Order: sequence, then structure tokens, then C-alpha cells
Amino acid sequence: MDMPLSRWFRGGAPTRRDRVVKALQQARDGDADGAIATIAERFSDALAELRGLPGAADAGWLRLAARLAYRAGDMPVAADFAQQALAGDEDAATWNLLGRIRVWLKNDDAVTAFRRAASLRPQDYGVPYRVSRDRFARLAEQALAGIPEAFQAQMSNTLIVVDDLPDIEAVREGEDPDLLGLYEGATVLEHGLPERIVLYQRNHENVVSDDRELAEEVRETMRHEVGHHFGMAEDELPY
Repeated sequence: MDMPLSRWFRGGAPTRRDRVVKALQQARDGDADGAIATIAERFSDALAELRGLPGAADAGWLRLAARLAYRAGDMPVAADFAQQALAGDEDAATWNLLGRIRVWLKNDDAVTAFRRAASLRPQDYGVPYRVSRDRFARLAEQALAGIPEAFQAQMSNTLIVVDDLPDIEAVREGEDPDLLGLYEGATVLEHGLPERIVLYQRNHENVVSDDRELAEEVRETMRHEVGHHFGMAEDELPY
């Protein structure tokens, strides 16, 4: 399929169809994750646009469709597209995606998909390291304790909450299903309750392979979300 580059180079805003066509070419070229960055938003609409494009549903099409359905929060459809893609063309990134989809579906076979991704590209993918909720909560407590006391003193009304995964309705409204953490509430410069830092345990576990990596990932998320409480960007954090 020819790619309509003229609109991109003219400087005009590309239409959703333009973005989908460009993303499809990226997926066919082996960059399905980069294709999602091209789409950027309204993933369910983009999936509908993709389905309306002429041409056969080849492996690149299926890989992109799986990711769009995942970002749209339609996990059963995402799983079906991913499995179709893998039936015709094994791909480590899609095996890893299928593992994440199966976590959402509470499918015990998620680990098989993660292991296949790790066997194909061990430099990029590992098998998730799972821990109990108590262990994860202790890591969150340790991460908070690592924030300087001067900042902790201004967080007396902030709750630290651990959930498995983001809310599926929030994902369907545009939230990233792989989100690690979320700050909810006003910044310290404003007024408003409640204030919560939410850490998503399964998503943290999905990107680490051992306890040391998990502790570091939780520390980094806590650091980032506490920064949101103080209205600071990542490069402004003094701790």
C-alpha cells in the first residue's frame, strides 16, 4: 500500500487515516510499538480505521491490530489478533504483548508467552518476577521512606495504594494499560482531596526479572509520582 506522505511533508495535520496508514507501514517494517506512538490516541477509532483499509490482513496488520485493541482496552480481541499474528510469524514483541494481555485476562498461561518472548530476544525481554502483595507493599513503603523527610512532611494527606492493574474503564478512555503509577489529587500548591499515589503491581512485575530490579522500578515510580504531588516534572526533581 502506498503511503500518503504528502500531507506529512506539507506541514498540515495528518488525518487519522494518514496516521493509521503510516503506523501500518511501521508495523510491517518491524516497529509495531513505534506505530502506536504514531497513532497516539483514540485507539478504538484507529482500529476501526485499520479494519476499513483495503488489502489483506498480513502479519504486520495483525500485530498493529493487536496493539490497538490492547490500548483500546478490548483484551479478548487483542488476544485473538496477537495469536493470529504469531501463528503466521513468530515475533518476540508480540509474544510479550500476548503475555501482558493474558495478565489482564487472568489467564494462567501468560507466563508461557513471556517465556517465549524471552527465549527469542533475551536482551530485550525477561520473564516477569512475581511477588506477594505484602512484599510489593513493603517495597512501596521502602521507596517512600527513601524520599527526603522535608518532602514526606508535606504528604500527610496522601495515601499510597497498590492495585494489580489500572482500571479497565480508564484504559478504554485512553489510559495506558501498562501504566506503572498514577498520582490522583491536587498538587501541594493547590487544595483538594483525596490525594493518592497508586502503584500497579502487575505492570511493575511485567518489566523486571528479579527482586533487585523490582525494588528499583518501584523506587523510580514512587519518585516520579511524588514529584507530581509537588507539581514538578521529572527533570526538576531535587531528590
